[in-house]
Amino acid sequence: MGSADIKFSFSTELVVERRADIILVPVTTAASSRRRGRPTKKEAAKPEAKKAGLLMTPVLSQLDEAMGGALRKIARDEQFTGAKGKLLSLRVGDNDKVAARKIILVGMGDPAKVSLRTVQTTFTRAFGAALELNNLSTVSVVVPAESPNHTMAQWVSMVVDVAHGATYCTQESLKPNPALGRVVLLTEKLPSINLRKALNEAVVLAKAKNVVKDLVNKPANLKKPETLAALAKDLAKTHKSLKVKIQDDAKWIEKEMPCFFEVARGSVESDPPRFITLHYSPTAVGAKRRRNTKKIALVGKGVMFDTGGYQIKPGNSMVTMKGDMTGSACVLATMQAIAELAPNIEVSAYVAATPNKISAQAMICDSVVSTTCGKKVEIRHTDAEGRLTLIDAVAMACKDEPDAVLTIATLTGAASMAVGLSIALMANDQSLRDAVEKAARWVGDPVQTLDITDEDFDNILSDMDGADLRNTNKGDGRGSQTAGAFVMCGAPEGTPVVHLDIAGADMTKDEKATAIGVKTLIQWVLNEAG
Repeated sequence: MGSADIKFSFSTELVVERRADIILVPVTTAASSRRRGRPTKKEAAKPEAKKAGLLMTPVLSQLDEAMGGALRKIARDEQFTGAKGKLLSLRVGDNDKVAARKIILVGMGDPAKVSLRTVQTTFTRAFGAALELNNLSTVSVVVPAESPNHTMAQWVSMVVDVAHGATYCTQESLKPNPALGRVVLLTEKLPSINLRKALNEAVVLAKAKNVVKDLVNKPANLKKPETLAALAKDLAKTHKSLKVKIQDDAKWIEKEMPCFFEVARGSVESDPPRFITLHYSPTAVGAKRRRNTKKIALVGKGVMFDTGGYQIKPGNSMVTMKGDMTGSACVLATMQAIAELAPNIEVSAYVAATPNKISAQAMICDSVVSTTCGKKVEIRHTDAEGRLTLIDAVAMACKDEPDAVLTIATLTGAASMAVGLSIALMANDQSLRDAVEKAARWVGDPVQTLDITDEDFDNILSDMDGADLRNTNKGDGRGSQTAGAFVMCGAPEGTPVVHLDIAGADMTKDEKATAIGVKTLIQWVLNEAG
């Protein structure tokens, strides 16, 4: 079902003159110099400490005057100071000179500390409150000027993301999307070309997130490897800049991608694997290929459902395993966005799609399996399956000689322990890692970098005769880093590889997809395209 069909536009109307059902106004506290925690006696004695409260900006002063001083009075009576995460709803009276039906002040806290994460979380609450209004049609949002912590483009992009997220429903939902037809972004000056471009890109990114959410939220019994293959085919049919190749011959996969096939053994007859390649070429949409046009490979984990294999997951851990293909959903959604934005760069997505199930043919421990890159792998644990599919997919991607490879996967529980609700970002190339981290921070995806060391590669060397690698480490911790190292072993030495482990943040507490990572991928590709 996705999000509501929202139309976005800019306006330079005064906030008091803007006709809308609701206007969302970001506000901050006046005590920007106050330290975190309880002030010292010396700080509390300072005159500015006694003035802590709502920071009255020109926009708020306009509203207060048009409401006959009611805004200040209500804020004072409600002890509303603009603290982070707090909302204050103001009904517009018949005698007020405000064109909107309702005003919601959105607390952002200390202006010196407003982050994109604050914008996302607080405006999510604000849009939720707005959607409770009967007969809602239009929401206007005041866009603040540039600040040291964010640009107007970033703010606009986050508001678009939040609006789509607030109106999103799964395809299986029995309830309709919340009604929201238009969001108007109020700016002091006419928006620049770059700001209008940012709005267009933000809508594309938000729709890509919906693709990820739709795929991940789909019930496990309703999606198979062919589901991803069908999406790739549809994307190629819709966009002439995309070409798709689906390998569905199990015998070919067994020969050319034996490690991937090992995971697919348990379901090869009932739910056969697919190796999906989707390629974007800028020349297909009329762009001239530059001599130095980059080639990027995106590899997403496509384990449709993970039982853990013979080393089966406990019940609580198996719930939500329909989301173990989030990485593949992210790379396919990225290809949709890239096709729509048409940057001058070559991008290919690779997905080795299969469930990890149990049958008489399923993989077993103590096996030694070949890989596409030629290394032999000792199977130590059947629930460390994602890296087995990825090592072959990375090797296949590298046959196309990309300048850089990015892998994204719900790969390890260790990642969630290491970085919580953030993306665990690892790479074998510092400049590549920095570039992806920059993209993540620009779009507001929470990210934390982890170093992969020589010891991590040593920790996955096999002691078994006839094997080079083992698919788990030797019990020395660093589970997310050693898993990342294993995946990177699929690439030839010298190939820059960056790995995103999103296992800690791919779903909300109520088991809904977050689509974390897809905005990072798209932004990174756009940055690389220049």
